[in-house]
Amino acid sequence: MFKDFRSALFRLKDYRQLMRRRTGRFFAYCAFLCLLTWLTGFALPLGMFWQRQGGVRHFFEANIPEFTIQNGKLSVPGGYHREGADYYVDINTDASHKIDLNAQETRTLMALKSVVLLGDADQLVMKNDRGGIAADLRTIQFHDFQDGISKETLLSLTGYVKWGLIIAGVIIYTGLLIGFFLLNLVEAVLAALLLRFVGVYTDFGSTYRLTGYARTMSTLIVALLALLGFDTDLTVYPAVVLDLFIVARAAQCMRAAGNARNTGDDRASNPGNTGIRALTPESAAEEKRSDEEERADSAEREIEVQTETEAQSATEAETEANDSGDKDTAPEESAGEKKAADHTAEPSSRDDITPSDGWSF
Repeated sequence: MFKDFRSALFRLKDYRQLMRRRTGRFFAYCAFLCLLTWLTGFALPLGMFWQRQGGVRHFFEANIPEFTIQNGKLSVPGGYHREGADYYVDINTDASHKIDLNAQETRTLMALKSVVLLGDADQLVMKNDRGGIAADLRTIQFHDFQDGISKETLLSLTGYVKWGLIIAGVIIYTGLLIGFFLLNLVEAVLAALLLRFVGVYTDFGSTYRLTGYARTMSTLIVALLALLGFDTDLTVYPAVVLDLFIVARAAQCMRAAGNARNTGDDRASNPGNTGIRALTPESAAEEKRSDEEERADSAEREIEVQTETEAQSATEAETEANDSGDKDTAPEESAGEKKAADHTAEPSSRDDITPSDGWSF
């Protein structure tokens, strides 16, 4: 897990191996990334809030004024007002006070503050735009509540708040996990088009895993920003751009490695990683032609070697035949020479007949 985390952050050339991870290991890694987001966006802030406030009951006692709801009307003796740099709370239950959302003062207040809570005897208006996209305006009518609700009623329910927070944490984590996979699906479609443009051809499952690992950097940045208090949905868009940039850089590394392997510069690469073809159609055709030429050259070399072998065998046979012929003729020549010498040395059996002997023809 942590090895994959380090590779996804710092080693682009390892993305070829990350794309081949088993499905279970990939899902576990995605769950780990969602856990980082959940911890920094929900669990740690809640824990710090709990420690700072001394528990839910103490928080209610310190921050909720005395109130009662009777006959569909809210009553807060003396009213309640609190404001800060990013929030504004004002509750006035006097009969003469009514909330006017169209008033210029109210509209300016809504524009300047991220969290606004306004209340009168009949309703409670809440506005929250900390999501960063649009204001969330809600209205609560007190005639929908039963009579007898007061601060003591809320304090008696604080024992269930812990279980409610645990259930809320599980629901939030599940939502983060589902949202992660859905957003990863969208980014995988964009990444598939980007890989096609770069020249890396692979199946969609590998592209989906590649996108998931490429989101490591953006997830870590968003988690750190949430831990620092900068929690907004606007970080989604630069995060997507960063993810696609990492996918493009990883694709370039894979393409370079594939081209080096095709030209013979990378002979020690893993032969099992054949599912990714970092080749263009032109380079694939050139590779096919080079293979055919290499096979033709090998056939020609074999024919030449066979021809040379046959010629050498014929030469050796001829040499052996000549040697055997010389041995047979040598004794015959010696016998002939000896016979000629004998005839030369042998005296003639008859006398020479010459005219001096007195013979004439």
